[in-house]
Amino acid sequence: MGNNLKSACDGILQKVATGKDRVPGVVAMITDRSANIYEGAAGERILGASQAMTTDTVFAIFSTTKAITGTAILQCVEEGKLDLDAPAKTYVPDIGKLEVLDGFDVTCAWRRSTASQA
Repeated sequence: MGNNLKSACDGILQKVATGKDRVPGVVAMITDRSANIYEGAAGERILGASQAMTTDTVFAIFSTTKAITGTAILQCVEEGKLDLDAPAKTYVPDIGKLEVLDGFDVTCAWRRSTASQA
């Protein structure tokens, strides 16, 4: 990794951990298919405890599955493995067998169809 990349990334982490609108601690990594290109950390592991954040600090990360799933899906689209305009049953045939509530008829009975008809 070039020193310019490391210096630039370290500077960004320091800024977000020490600036006016700061976060207490941050860890960042850049990777490619074969290795980590950058690993860095800044800020405090525990607020007020003077313990520095490190790249191996364990902490809870919430709501990242959407970002990871979205990235994976878009990579599949780029590779031609997934068509976003295709019906879901193309990839999971059982989805086409699910019943869907279309509404109610005049007697308030449920009106159903299969997902493949909807």
